[in-house]
Amino acid sequence: EEVSQAAETMDIAVVQGNIDQSVKWNPDFQNDTISVYKNLSLRKRSSAPGLTVWPETAAPFFFQDTNKMQSEILDVARISEDWLLFGSPSYQRDCDGDAGCVSFSNSAFLLSPQGNILGRYDKVHLVPYGEYVPLRKMFPFINKLVIGVGDFRSGEGYNPLTMNDHKLGVLICYEGIFPEASRAYKKMGADLLVNITNDAWFGRTSAPYQHLSMTIFRAVENRLYIVRSANTGISAIIDPTGRIVAQTELFERTALRYAIKFINNKTFYSVYGDVFVLICMTTLVCCIIISLRRRNVDAYRNQ
Repeated sequence: EEVSQAAETMDIAVVQGNIDQSVKWNPDFQNDTISVYKNLSLRKRSSAPGLTVWPETAAPFFFQDTNKMQSEILDVARISEDWLLFGSPSYQRDCDGDAGCVSFSNSAFLLSPQGNILGRYDKVHLVPYGEYVPLRKMFPFINKLVIGVGDFRSGEGYNPLTMNDHKLGVLICYEGIFPEASRAYKKMGADLLVNITNDAWFGRTSAPYQHLSMTIFRAVENRLYIVRSANTGISAIIDPTGRIVAQTELFERTALRYAIKFINNKTFYSVYGDVFVLICMTTLVCCIIISLRRRNVDAYRNQ
C-alpha cells in the first residue's frame, strides 16, 4: 500500500481500433486504418507525456520502410507528445542475395514523444502452424497441409524496451499466457508489462475472455501493472493484484485511458520461479517410490 502510493504514475491510452480481419491486410484500407488509430490517439491528450499503446500489427505494413505511412505514425507521437508503442511486421535481410535471404518478424516498435524510433521487440514465442511450421525441414510434406501459414523468425530474447528511466516488457499475442516470459522481463528490470494482441480471429466466442483471464496471472506473479491492447478487444488495464481496473467491450472502437503506477518490488515467483512446483513434483515422486517399495516389502513378507 505504501509502496503503491509513493510510486511514480503515468497516463496510459490504450487504443482499440476494431479493424475487421477481412480488410486488415488489404492495401486499400491501410490509410483508413492509420486514420482510425491516429484520431483515437489524439482525441484526448494528457498534460504530461504518457504512453499510448496500439495492438499487435496495428500498422499493417512494414513500418521500418520510409514512406508516407511511416511519417503519419511518427506524427502521432510528435503531436500527442506521448510515447507510442505499436505492433507491425518487420523484416531483416540475412544476406545480399535473393528474396530467400529475407526473414520476417512479428514486432513491436517504441517511439519517443519526439517521433524517434527508440527500439524494437521481435516476438520470441511464435504460434505453431500460425506463424511458423514446426519440423518443416524434417517433414517437407507438412507444407502441403498448412498452405498460407506465415514463416516468421523468432526474436533473440525477452529484452525490455527503454522509456526514459523505465523499462517495458512487451508480450505479443499469446506470449502473455507464458509465465517465464513475464518473469524474464521482471528479472531484467521491467516495471511495466504491455500485452498487444489481435484476437479478431476468435470472433464472439469465449476465447477473448479466456485470453484476458490468463494474462491476469502475469500481473499477480510479478506485482506489475499490465497494459493490454487488443485489436477488437478485450483491451484492459490490470493492476499488480490482478484486478481489472478498466476494460473495453468486444468489437468496440474506442480509447481506454487510465493512470498506472510503476512498481518495482521483488516477488517470490520473480526470484525463485517455479521452484514450488518442482518441490511438489519431487515430493510426489518420492511418495510414489516409497509407496511402491512398501508394497514390494509387504508382498515379500506375505510369501
